[in-house]
Amino acid sequence: MIVCRTLGPVQAILQDGSAPADLQWAKNLALLVYLARSPEGTRTREHLIGLLWGDKPESKARQSLNTALSLLRGYAGDEGVVSDSTRVSLRPGGVQLDTEQLEAFLAARDFAAAVALIRGEFLEGFGIKGASQFDDWLAAEREHWRRRSVEALLCGAELLLAGGDVAGALELGERALALDRESEAALRALMRGLALAGDRAGALKQFDAFAARLARELGTEPAPDTRALATQVRLERTWRLPKGGGGGGAASAGGEPRRTPLVGRARELEQLVAAWIACRRERHPAVAVIGYPKGDPQPAEVDWAFAAPAQWRLARLLERTGGRTDLCRAYGEVARRWAGGEPRFRARADSAARRSGVAARPRCGGAGPRAVGPARRVHRDAAPAPRGAG
Repeated sequence: MIVCRTLGPVQAILQDGSAPADLQWAKNLALLVYLARSPEGTRTREHLIGLLWGDKPESKARQSLNTALSLLRGYAGDEGVVSDSTRVSLRPGGVQLDTEQLEAFLAARDFAAAVALIRGEFLEGFGIKGASQFDDWLAAEREHWRRRSVEALLCGAELLLAGGDVAGALELGERALALDRESEAALRALMRGLALAGDRAGALKQFDAFAARLARELGTEPAPDTRALATQVRLERTWRLPKGGGGGGAASAGGEPRRTPLVGRARELEQLVAAWIACRRERHPAVAVIGYPKGDPQPAEVDWAFAAPAQWRLARLLERTGGRTDLCRAYGEVARRWAGGEPRFRARADSAARRSGVAARPRCGGAGPRAVGPARRVHRDAAPAPRGAG
């Protein structure tokens, strides 16, 4: 089998890893890749002659085609390359292109494997002198695989960002924009990566350069989504990450490393990102992140005292943003936690109960037995709740 790497500088290698010199000749590679990308891997002899040897007399052109086919058959096997007096075909198993692997990885959403295949544009730096039909085909193929490669890089960047790897996402954004200078999706990914790495000035510099080039070359401006992102980066200082020495962080202009968010907590960060995306999609007014101290054993007074104020803050937030059912549930949780704790906490349950309009054992908004079970599991070290407290 011949394995052909086309997403970057082209190279044809055999299964043993060798790369025979005669297989790398330009027209042999052109014939190999063109056939592999043809419908059902088949073309007529006349078409191939006109494509690659149109500048030669017919007899010499046919001889050149036969010589090239003989060489390909010697490496791909007699079953890999078949021909008759009119047609030439590549059979499955004889030749494999990395573009086929790219599509398979994208279909399986294995973006890391897809990104690993991309080394540059399709047949980078390759061309056949005097073969205008081949050049036209090559231009169309490059445009197609440039678009697919950028999609793969941006999907990989989004995955890395969800896992907290800002530096890795930034690198893929840079690669995507280098591959397609006209891609505003790639520009936005790069701007987000720079902003999250703390380089808001760098993100705006990329935007300004892109906008200036569009105005100069095309007389137009970036799309509304891109302009809106630039405004967001310019106004929101919360893009900046805290300074630190995390090994995965991106370096600032001065060489100082910056810490990526939630280092070592990729699963937790992915859950937060998913929750945020869901809230934006469903237009929820707010997201509340409530944490609890960890450790075993956990003193009951710390556990109860920490959880209830967090719920209290959530309830106060809901008072401002609406949502009666969620508000009632939040105050009910406060009443339950404080009513089941030590005496000094039980006195505070009354205020929460009054705000929720229910007794210390709330049933409003569905905060019933299903909510009690998790509370008991979290607070397993606390004193038993008194009868009637839930």
